[in-house]
Amino acid sequence: MRKQEAAWIGQKLRALDGQRVVLNLGSGSKRFREVSKPYIDRDIFDPLVRSGARVVHADLKSGEGIDISGDMFDPAIQARLRGLGPDTLIACNIMEHLPKDFRERFPAALDAMLAPGGVLVITVPYSYPYHADPIDTLYRPSPQELCALFPRYEVLEARTIESESYGDEFIAGGPVRMVRKVLRMLFPFVRPKRWFSHAHRMTWLFRPYKLSGVVLRKPLMLLAAFLLMDAVSAPGCEDDVETVAAVYEVTRSS
Repeated sequence: MRKQEAAWIGQKLRALDGQRVVLNLGSGSKRFREVSKPYIDRDIFDPLVRSGARVVHADLKSGEGIDISGDMFDPAIQARLRGLGPDTLIACNIMEHLPKDFRERFPAALDAMLAPGGVLVITVPYSYPYHADPIDTLYRPSPQELCALFPRYEVLEARTIESESYGDEFIAGGPVRMVRKVLRMLFPFVRPKRWFSHAHRMTWLFRPYKLSGVVLRKPLMLLAAFLLMDAVSAPGCEDDVETVAAVYEVTRSS
């Protein structure tokens, strides 16, 4: 996650009211969020915790600071995540690492986890070098393409987030690291995936990294449908034509 990305997410979440359960998918470890990239916790999660929200970190890997570990496409893991009832779901920099078949299932999986009326935050690289973790499919959607994956959702914001260039990173690393990176380019056959990642970053030497970011709200219509279905199933309501018609219209529109 980039600094500008974390700042944008934090700003958008602070503008919302009443977050109770925040689910952070692909969270990484506590060390990753607080030491390697301390701006993640500083700008996003620490303010949420101080506001009284419960933050749940989930990742494929287990580790310190990861509350739920496992494959989110596993039905048992999905059930645990859905059982949290999150009203805010953060899914950042995940989609580019999913094979196509899993990526196509991803929107439905998020939708199943998020409570009606809840907020979904997604970021994906837009103009960004290859970075395998463990793969990178080079999926680089625009903000509009991300919104199209959730056609029923209200778009609260969709934008391109601009970050530093590789040249900025290169200089900030200091002279020793700069020399190491230049020498690394001379050995393409040593860990070739890592070498390709370094080589690909050179094309961003003088242009900024960009990410697509969207903040979406899940419609409340589904909640209304569930409540109406409960009403229909209550004793004495089985033949209530108006109620049945209302359930049909709400379900159809959602």
